[in-house]
Amino acid sequence: MMATARRQGLMWFREALEDGRRDDADVALFRLLYGLSAEVQIGLARDMTARFLPIFRANHPDVDWPVKVLDDLDAHFREHEQGLPEEPPDCSGGDPAFMYALYALLRALSYAKQGELPRVTPACCTALAQATHARARNVWHADDPEAVQAFDDDDWERLHGRSMHDNVAAQAVRKREWLLVADWLEARVAAEALDAPVMDEPACEQWLAWWQERAGNL
Repeated sequence: MMATARRQGLMWFREALEDGRRDDADVALFRLLYGLSAEVQIGLARDMTARFLPIFRANHPDVDWPVKVLDDLDAHFREHEQGLPEEPPDCSGGDPAFMYALYALLRALSYAKQGELPRVTPACCTALAQATHARARNVWHADDPEAVQAFDDDDWERLHGRSMHDNVAAQAVRKREWLLVADWLEARVAAEALDAPVMDEPACEQWLAWWQERAGNL
């Protein structure tokens, strides 16, 4: 595979999102992020994860630790490393995905501090996937609670055609969140980095395959 400028990769990422090709978008994003600084990758994942904070705070006004984690990842890591407090007992909607995004962020930071930059990319891609999933799932819960109940009850007949992936509003939000990822990269990443080829592409493809085999689990 020939080296491809990241700016071209960013265009492919946008095109895959517009066409609804989620798997292709995942691949394009991974290749786009691989080799960028840990600071950029973690900053992107942190900012996108933080977009769920207002929803979480509205659902759990007495739980403020996610705010503190996202406000200063380094400070939290110095004191707790990858540890997080227990989830609120009444987690629902997009809350579990948001919690996993926080975990993935701290994993990414841990890898960065160990100098394992290749591992930062799958961790950040997982955080991004969970953050966008949280927003979409929250919309689905509000838009079609009967379908959510059918999902919780494993009632696949009642759920047919009404899953989160079938829900127009939820998928519109998911697409919007992913396009904001592209906007963030375009606005925050230096032109030299966007115009540079992805270095060490065989290693990039190996880590991409590793991430795909685990379906985003770290």
